[in-house]
Amino acid sequence: MGKRGPKPKLASIEKLEGNPSKRPIEALGIVAAGEAFSPEHLHDDAQACIELIKRSMPPKTYATVDTFALSSFATAWAWHKKATHEMNAPAFEAIVEGSKGQKQPNPWFRILKAMSEEMRSWGDRLGLDPKARAALKLPDEKPRSKFDGLIGQQGPSRSLNA
Repeated sequence: MGKRGPKPKLASIEKLEGNPSKRPIEALGIVAAGEAFSPEHLHDDAQACIELIKRSMPPKTYATVDTFALSSFATAWAWHKKATHEMNAPAFEAIVEGSKGQKQPNPWFRILKAMSEEMRSWGDRLGLDPKARAALKLPDEKPRSKFDGLIGQQGPSRSLNA
């Protein structure tokens, strides 16, 4: 059985949100390196989606390993776009005939709903929804003093009698 309670937040997220309790923020896990990229095998719409996300978020938000999650989100978005275009076509019929002659909703509705759910799930994990971004606050941009960090600093002890 795993730990109880909510999953711990990343140290970088805790720093952005602020630290009113002044408890030390422990860095959990490892920091991924590199930069996310748009895989060549993705549809042009999905590649454009990844590039837009990368430009919209602060630098170094996503690492190379996040490419897979971004690709999943972007592919869902590309299929969502395709479903929307199909449903906006003049010849689109909301109710179609099924394989046994019964009336049923057009399959594009099911695709649209599935891709919306997929985007919502990945968007939450990637910090792409407004709620996730609203919780983040950028740290105050104060210039560092040349004396910053001197108080409480441990150094070699100096004695006047030496």
